[in-house]
Amino acid sequence: MHALSVSLSALALVCMSGPALALDNWTATTERGLPVLSLTQGKGLVRIVCDPDRVFGTTPNGAVIARLPKDVAPTTVVFLAKTGEQARLATANGTAAQAKADTAEWTKLVDILRKGGEFAVVSSHDSLSFETPPLPDFACE
Repeated sequence: MHALSVSLSALALVCMSGPALALDNWTATTERGLPVLSLTQGKGLVRIVCDPDRVFGTTPNGAVIARLPKDVAPTTVVFLAKTGEQARLATANGTAAQAKADTAEWTKLVDILRKGGEFAVVSSHDSLSFETPPLPDFACE
């Protein structure tokens, strides 16, 4: 019996340490003249809308939209980077407006996305995990 559990444990380790998964790539589109970056995973979605040229006024007009499978309209989302950084954003129906967000938290979000790597988007009821390439030209400040 002991040999069977050792074998099963070894098999589980081999399966979990398989080949690296591909990076989650952002889908870039333009909506109403603004750049939009989107990540999807199953029924989950994260969208970042930027207004780097101040098309809609002189104040920052970026937004983050988070739709998690079990929490489609969270009131707070936290972006947690594997490296320890985190950005906490209050949302209305899953949307955080840059103009209403805490400036320091928005800056942390931009830094997390620029660096790329592993991060999670977490609400009180659900989460999504991603691993993305860096976005050095990300202009959503």
